[in-house]
Amino acid sequence: GAALIAGCALLVGMHPDEATEPIVDAAIRHGKPFAVLPCCVFPTAFPFRRLASGKPVTTYADFLVYLRDKDPHTIELGRLPVEGRNCVVFRRARPGTTATVPAQ
Repeated sequence: GAALIAGCALLVGMHPDEATEPIVDAAIRHGKPFAVLPCCVFPTAFPFRRLASGKPVTTYADFLVYLRDKDPHTIELGRLPVEGRNCVVFRRARPGTTATVPAQ
């Protein structure tokens, strides 16, 4: 796990369902940029999720805020020009860092 993530330049999840929050958490823990397009909220599978107000995370809008609030100074919300659930939760690479692509 950790060695694999350490070698990644970016973590991405396109409608990753239950893996959405773990992708965000892993990116934060390892200082990686990321982009996820959440789809489903799964409020019964994750009843411990709460907004800063204490309100349970039960809607798509709640989930977007919940994810952004994990690090509100660096995590952003945006929209992609695609049909359906198109909100992207992302964090940019830190200034001064570059992604390296290994030679083939």
